Amino acid sequence: MRRFIATICFIFIGTYSALASGFSIYEASVRANGMLGAFSAYADHVTTIYYNPAGLSGLDGIQISAGATIIAPRTSFRNLSPLASAGEKFDMQKQEFLVPNFFGSYQVADGFTVGVGVYAPFGLGTEWDQNWVGRGESIEANIQTLFANPAIGYELPDFGIGDIKIGAGLQVAFFGEVSLRRAIRQFTPEASFSLDGELKEPAFGFNAGILYSPIEELTLGFTYRSEVKTEYEGNGNFRNLPGRIQVPVEGSAEIDLPASWVAAVNVKPMEGLTVEADYVWWGWSSYDELRIEFKEPVPVLGITETVSERNYEDSWQIRLGAEYTELPLEFLTVRAGIAYDKNPIKDEYVDPTLPDSDRWLFSGGVTFTVTNYMDIDASYIFIRGKERRVEGTESGIDGVYNTHANLPGLGATLKF
Repeated sequence: MRRFIATICFIFIGTYSALASGFSIYEASVRANGMLGAFSAYADHVTTIYYNPAGLSGLDGIQISAGATIIAPRTSFRNLSPLASAGEKFDMQKQEFLVPNFFGSYQVADGFTVGVGVYAPFGLGTEWDQNWVGRGESIEANIQTLFANPAIGYELPDFGIGDIKIGAGLQVAFFGEVSLRRAIRQFTPEASFSLDGELKEPAFGFNAGILYSPIEELTLGFTYRSEVKTEYEGNGNFRNLPGRIQVPVEGSAEIDLPASWVAAVNVKPMEGLTVEADYVWWGWSSYDELRIEFKEPVPVLGITETVSERNYEDSWQIRLGAEYTELPLEFLTVRAGIAYDKNPIKDEYVDPTLPDSDRWLFSGGVTFTVTNYMDIDASYIFIRGKERRVEGTESGIDGVYNTHANLPGLGATLKF
């Protein structure tokens, strides 16, 4: 029985750890995707609500933008553990995830604009074959979340030192679901566990930013996104166990989504060309442990909580994006970007629920100006994760992960 309870605790820890460890989605705007999110000093589109709310103050009239990005990840695993043949290869099941976004803004007065954004900062999943070597860690995991972000932007009076814009917004996590399925074959070959959880109640944070343009061709940007403390609760279901053992496994966990900040430089070196560089910092080191609280004391052991070390590291990303508008086809704008992303997960904590790694990202995008009131945006991102070899992991699933992903996106913007 002790072994069974320990397995239950480990299952809960693995599930909520997957939610906390990333599944992060940076692609909140199809237009920004074309520049790989190097958008925090761009401030010329309503999706600035997400990237830097200070940019709202430069928007005129009414703007509405909606779009979606499809994320199609592909991962393979080459086994190095004694649980299967050395070198045996396993491929993650092919999946596609639709990530929507919506933004709207309204100019209240000259230099003062309000807006709201709805986007999905977390919302991916993984699925492996029923009989693969890591089935005791994960067969299937899915996460969906939605945030709302009302914001305001204001341009300060002219002090004779250049243009200064400020902005702030409220982050509201109002929807979240998580599900997990994994084998527990230390009991029977058919035994399995599934868990369904949801966000217990809305969670809140804020974002704020500033833009400074000493001259027309140069804009400096800084934006901060606060930590958001969320609480998830879930119910587990066991199937095909010996002796029909019944153990209550209702649990909850508080997960702190990390704070982040971005420092950005946007320059216009020639007519029609805009180039931006962003440095992004994520405060993942605040995630040092995962504490699971059980609704009722667990039978036999009598425990009411369990704690697992995570010890994540702060991570960073460097983005470089460019936009060019002076093409022979006046209705066309093109964009491109490149980025390097450092992951926060130490080798010993890597598992198949989220086989994260450092990665390179490459992007391209276009805008078709249909009329003075309507633009159509399209983008494509390719992600190549660095090969990651992990040994001595807590899960015992040692091996080599290779990951890449394709992310096409399509959106539209209306201006009134």
